[in-house]
Amino acid sequence: MAWRKTFRPLKVTAHLRTGVVADRWLPLDGILLYQISKLNSVEQYATLPGGDDRECHQSMPLAVVHPGERNWYYACSWAQPQPWWFAEGCDHWNKRFDTMYSDLIDFGGRRGNVLIEKGRYKSYHMPVYYRIAIRIHWYCVGDRDEIEQLLMTVTHIGKKRVYGWGRVLAWEVTPWHADWSVWRDGRLTRGVPVEDAPSVTTRLHYGLRPGYYKPANQMTLAMPDERG
Repeated sequence: MAWRKTFRPLKVTAHLRTGVVADRWLPLDGILLYQISKLNSVEQYATLPGGDDRECHQSMPLAVVHPGERNWYYACSWAQPQPWWFAEGCDHWNKRFDTMYSDLIDFGGRRGNVLIEKGRYKSYHMPVYYRIAIRIHWYCVGDRDEIEQLLMTVTHIGKKRVYGWGRVLAWEVTPWHADWSVWRDGRLTRGVPVEDAPSVTTRLHYGLRPGYYKPANQMTLAMPDERG
């Protein structure tokens, strides 16, 4: 494991005000890389799923497991415990053109209609699945000061943040008595390459490191179980 002198086992806690739109893994290293990308890049590093497969090489305040190898990943757990939420639900986001104002549109002197069944003004009523928790924990090996600095400006986590989902009330980064970044009491706290946990039978095709949606970072992983 690549380890700097300032790296220590840590526990990171997010105290939440609203539900989070995310899968149950919710990796912390993805949140940190997103923040570093915003701070260090003139143009924020972001791609669409299935798009640019280049690695985002940024200086992360986290230890690296298998540095220099193809299947490297950060010493950083996913959201703990599993499952971390105590309730879940479904809301919707909507997009609808108000047809009562159709007569205000200039169709260039011709007769026309606004189509809400397809095209630019198509109406949407799309589900948003969210999870609710009072707080979420992660465990990692890293630099406490740098991680605290990065999280200071993280006000929301997960998806649909612009609508208010995933609002964070406060962050805590505290020293921890043991390294639970990958294993805790013989159980995984994050997904790892199968060769790192051959006895674990729960497996899933998922991202090994951020960006988790990128095909180059995805493979069959040994995964944490459902126990808290």
